[in-house]
Amino acid sequence: MATPILKINNREVTGTNKVSKLRKEGKVPGVVYSKNEETREIYVSERELESFLSRYGSAGRLELDLDGEKKYAIIKDVQRGVLKNRLLHIDLQTLDEKEKIRLTMPITVINREKAEVGDKIFQLQTSEVEIQTYPRYIPDVVEVDAALLEEKDSLTMEDLDISSNENIEILNDMDTVIATIVYATVEEPESEDTEETEAVEEVEKDTEE
Repeated sequence: MATPILKINNREVTGTNKVSKLRKEGKVPGVVYSKNEETREIYVSERELESFLSRYGSAGRLELDLDGEKKYAIIKDVQRGVLKNRLLHIDLQTLDEKEKIRLTMPITVINREKAEVGDKIFQLQTSEVEIQTYPRYIPDVVEVDAALLEEKDSLTMEDLDISSNENIEILNDMDTVIATIVYATVEEPESEDTEETEAVEEVEKDTEE
């Protein structure tokens, strides 16, 4: 998949009041951190950022486009309002292709329906994995195949699709459990004999009284 592009713009306004006005105009303020460079104040179209996050999420590598100047980066943080969940701020960090980077990525479960058969229930225990790699090897997505649970009762970091990629180091303990299978318990209905016995006992009790 091609690296997604996020268009950013230089931001000259600072201060609470001016930034609030910026948000009312449908713009999300943010910053871009770069090694050995000053932090850059930027803003992004709220509509474009919402669309970007909906399509690509906040993990993985992206390409920043600032007036034609392009740099690879990752999203460090996205802040949203508590009540309306509107985008408030975004932090970005540019990447040095010659240096490894540590980042946390969400784990995507595929073929979940193949694991939930009969009385089996899929139970997710770990939803993220921490990795270290060079920027060019950052995966678009990290997957684990729930179909493997047809043969065993748990999935670990060793079952991730990136576990065999020599260019990506998984920093979690490889025995860390990602998901397990639990079995539903079904209460058996009382038999007719039991109900009749209880009814007889109740009648006898009433007779004695």
